[in-house]
Amino acid sequence: MGEQGSPVRLSLAGPQDVGDIVGLLQANEAINGGSLTGHFDRPAVMATIHDMPVVIARAQQRLAGVLLSSSIHATEQPPVIAEMLKTYRGDPAAYLYGPICIDRRERGLGIAEMLFARLKAELPGREGILFIRRDNVASLRVHRTKLGMVPRGDFDVNGAGYTVLSYRAEAAPISRGQ
Repeated sequence: MGEQGSPVRLSLAGPQDVGDIVGLLQANEAINGGSLTGHFDRPAVMATIHDMPVVIARAQQRLAGVLLSSSIHATEQPPVIAEMLKTYRGDPAAYLYGPICIDRRERGLGIAEMLFARLKAELPGREGILFIRRDNVASLRVHRTKLGMVPRGDFDVNGAGYTVLSYRAEAAPISRGQ
């Protein structure tokens, strides 16, 4: 449930969702006092939607959360991604998980877990790789304990420390007799 008990609806993002996604991500960028590394604009979010699944959660009509994914080779790699991949690249079918961002009014309600479960269902059997700033203790805790991700190494970029984590989505069961 979202704020005030409203049901949360999950879906894959489309072009009509780009404005809301950009607004939520930019509001949570480090330059705006948030914890997201990097800058997110309309062209980048649109390219991500066309590349891989982007899962959104809505409570009523408001965007409550978003989880992006992208292929490793799909985008120009900023220094933080390049260093992450030097530390741990994953298997040949691996993809980049994140960022994940939950509206501040919706945090602590299980939306991150819902988004993560949906992304894993969209990409069964594949390994997701991500980085989190080591000073973002809350995010590290959620990703390790609630989402079950495994630390793979640490790296530094421009004086900031990061941890690489990964997970593998379970493959979908094989349907017999169909």
